[in-house]
This record gives sequence, C-alpha cells and structure tokens, in this order.
Amino acid sequence: MERRPSGVVRENWPEIVTEQGLTYWQTLLPDGSTRSYWSESAHYAFSAAEVEQMHADLETLLDMFVTAGDFMLAHPELMDRMGIPGFARLEIARSWDRRDAQGEPVDWGSVYGRIDAVYGGNRFLDLQTTDAQDKFDDALGRIRLYEFNADTPTSLLETAIVQWSWFEATKQGEDQWNGVFEMLVDAWKRNLAHAERELGRKPVVYFACTWYDNLLPEFVEAVPAEQRAEIRVEDCSYEDLQNLRVMQETCRQAGYETEWLYVEQIHLGADGRFYDGRFPDGEQRHLDVVFKLHAWEHICAEPFGEAVFADMAKPGGTIWIEPPYKMLWSNKGLLPVLWQLFGRDAERSKLLIPAWFDGDQPEGLASYVRKPLLGREGANVTVVVDGETVLSTPGPYGDQACVVQAYAPPPDFVGFEGDNYPTLGLWYVDGEPAGLDLRESPGVVVDNLSVFVPHVIRG
Repeated sequence: MERRPSGVVRENWPEIVTEQGLTYWQTLLPDGSTRSYWSESAHYAFSAAEVEQMHADLETLLDMFVTAGDFMLAHPELMDRMGIPGFARLEIARSWDRRDAQGEPVDWGSVYGRIDAVYGGNRFLDLQTTDAQDKFDDALGRIRLYEFNADTPTSLLETAIVQWSWFEATKQGEDQWNGVFEMLVDAWKRNLAHAERELGRKPVVYFACTWYDNLLPEFVEAVPAEQRAEIRVEDCSYEDLQNLRVMQETCRQAGYETEWLYVEQIHLGADGRFYDGRFPDGEQRHLDVVFKLHAWEHICAEPFGEAVFADMAKPGGTIWIEPPYKMLWSNKGLLPVLWQLFGRDAERSKLLIPAWFDGDQPEGLASYVRKPLLGREGANVTVVVDGETVLSTPGPYGDQACVVQAYAPPPDFVGFEGDNYPTLGLWYVDGEPAGLDLRESPGVVVDNLSVFVPHVIRG
C-alpha cells in the first residue's frame, strides 16, 4: 500500500461531487472552520496481488462471522452481554436460518455490509499477555478487523459513485477495486426474488432513514410541532438520505418499484401491520419490504420496536433489510467472541486484533482501546498506551457497556497536511467481497472529522 500525491486534481471537483450527491463534502470543525471531507490531492495505490489477498481475507472473515453467529445463538448469555433484547431473538434466529418451502436452508435477506480494518505494518503493543506471540507479526499486506458495520454502513455514495468517477476522470492507476454498484443491482435481484416468493407477489421496496439531519425543506410541515425545534434544515447534512438514494437506484435498476419515506412516516396500524403513513386519509399501503438506514438498536428502542418483531413472525409481515441477525455482527461484542473462537488459530488469528468484553481483558494489559458496544464514528473511545490515556473522545454512548481491543494503530503516512492514519473500509455485497474505501484521520481513531481518499490498483 502506497500513499501517492495525485498528479491530477480536477479544478471543478466541488461542483462534480455535489452533483453526484456528495452534498456533505464540507466538514465543520470544532473551531468553526471547515475542511473538505473529500480529497483528491492524494490517493492510495495497491498492487493486484494485495487486492487479491484482501479479497481472500474477506472471504475467510465472513466464514468466521458465520461461525461466531452460530456460537452466539447457541450461547444466549453472550447476547445478554451484548444488550440484545429478548423480544428480538426469535426473529434473529429465524432470519439467520431461513428455509424454503421444502425446508432446505436458503441464504437471503442481507444485501451489504462493510468492515473497518487496519492494513499491514501494524504491531500490537503489550503482546506479552499471550503465550502465542509468534502469531502476531506485522502481517504486512494483510488486513486486521477493527469492527463490522454490518447493519447500516454509510460511505456507500463516496465508494460506489464518487471515487469511481474520480478514477474514470483521472486514470491515475490501472484499475480500482470497486464493483459495489453493479453487485448491488444483482444482490437486489437475487434477494427480492426470495422475498417475492415469501410474500406471494412482487413487492414495492421502501427506503427509509430518519428525518433528523436529513429533513428536506418541503417536509418541514410534516414534522410534529414539538419536534421542529430539534431539527434545523439549514444544518442538515443529508448524508443518510444521499446514501439511501444510491441504494434505491440500484434496486430500481434491478427491476423493482421503489419509494422512499422517513422512518417517522411509517405507521403502525391497529392490526399490528406497518403502513406508509404519508396517506392520512385512511388509504393503507402495506410496507412489504423496507430497506432501513436506521440501526436495529434504534428500532428496538422505539415505542414500536417490539411490534416490528411481532409483525415479522406473522405470514405476510414486513421484510426488513438488513435482517435482524445483523444485530449479532454490528455489535462490537462480536470482537471478543471472534477472539475467543479464533485467537489461537495460527492462520485466522492473523485477521483479528485481540479483544475482550470490558472486565475480561488480561491483567496488566497496558495498551488498548476501549469502545462502546454500539458506538459510532469514533465516539466515546478511549485509547491507552503504556498505561497512559492518550485520547478520550466525547459522544452519546458513555453509558454503554464496552469492549477492549488491543492497541493496533494504523500506519502513519505523513504528508504536507501532517499525520494521516488510514482506516480501510472493505465492502461485502450479497456475501461477496465487493470493493474498498479509505478514510484518513489526523489521529489513530477514525471519526466524523475524517477525510475520504480514493484508491487505485497500480500497474
């Protein structure tokens, strides 16, 4: 992996990326200034062999995730530690083990996911806590899992549209690892064919995100008066909405009728079913399939949360994508489970960073990262190096249980901007490796102030 200064920077790139939907390309910094979230002043270059290795490692990791899912379902005490509510577990298990009319297993319902990983050259600190230190070499050219954004990953627009357009326009490499858009079209075709058989009709597919930070001006009057003060349209980034539109377009190209609405516009009927709530005149349009860019843990906490799972258990209930079993993978409790299962595996442990539920970590562990089970964008993360806290980020997840992961920082690519620590985002589409994105931060924790940098496959 190389970080290269770009030989071509498009003069009108702000207009181009905005037209493509990246309306949130300017990031507001804590001091009130702004910087670009999208950067094409540099890019990362990988060899074809490095991409092939990442592809193979993603396949191995997915097998490991499946094994971990089986293990968690067989050990419900782990779901207790992960904070997964009891009322969700039956549908988690049912979506995990789908069967066709003949009772044969059939895998469908999940369209995409993204892991965050560190790439090559990373060395764990404080490895004297394991008796298998020889396993933890630099693993140059290999990925190691930070976490799995299995339920509601964003940066889809940047990955599938914006960086591909940059590559086609500048041709600064031989290729780009980026089949995300085309693979999503095929994923919808395959998964919705199964949904169609289950429902007995071709569904309309709804796409939903919350109106917080995504409220278009024309929908302000739809917001209850008591909530309007909480949403300033002029401050909305529309990040979720723009990611949603990419996903909706891939579904449309797959041959399905689509609609979008806000999560807050979904109506729970007196019959326990879910309907399009934009029609207050009594017209009821049942929601057959909903792609929700709204995390399962948030749905579980909503007043209608239990009703979602009760409806799914009935014939003809709404099908939600991503499926409930993603609660097993999007929770950072997955990390200590993986380490428990594979930490002593000579090969598969090379793709992991040692991790434990907080309180289970080895005594004397001096360098580690503590992060909330359901934290996002680097919030409420504590980094400890040699017993000293070197970073503690603010955020809304401070009351959550945590996991502890050995300190495995990204390599630092020092440029004219200063320190650049890249985190890799590696995409699955329909269970297959699909592409790559990179986000840089000036520190070791990637957060909502990071910068998206494109990549190429070099010749």
